[in-house]
Amino acid sequence: MSEKLTPVGLESIGECEVLRDITAQPGVDTVEGTLVPLLSGAKIRSHVIVMHPGQYCAAHPHDTESIIYTTSGRWVFCTTENGEEVRTVINAGDLFRFPGGVPTGFETPFDEPATILILKSGEETYAEMSEALQSTKESLDEQHEAGEPFFLTELPDDHAARAFAQVVTGRDPGDNI
Repeated sequence: MSEKLTPVGLESIGECEVLRDITAQPGVDTVEGTLVPLLSGAKIRSHVIVMHPGQYCAAHPHDTESIIYTTSGRWVFCTTENGEEVRTVINAGDLFRFPGGVPTGFETPFDEPATILILKSGEETYAEMSEALQSTKESLDEQHEAGEPFFLTELPDDHAARAFAQVVTGRDPGDNI
């Protein structure tokens, strides 16, 4: 049974809304991290993902364009360029965009979690967005149970994500994560 999420500290000011503390918002814990709905407007929505150390999410396309701001921590962004996987470290304060239909993924080989703020088009209400995140959790759990890796330690030792993690951290991602 899914838990109904309710925003904490949401204030209405005229026709506007202020969410006072995004770090106090309830979320849904998944194998991809903690998914936290924030605000939803007429044609835009926002949520946070807290990516925990040792996670892996294979590059996959999303229907919509996104703008992502890293609020804390660092992580590895993965996409494709000329048919090849490419990776780069994203740090707190970095802002980037990816268009819809482009495969994107992430890896968190560092010891600290990373938090990203995602802004994307969408017309869901907060309740609809919250319910969608609950459904995402169930789908991700099923994929993980079916054998899809969501942690660096579940990848073969010679996987490109583990090799890149070794380069940027100086150690195998299976060590003390």
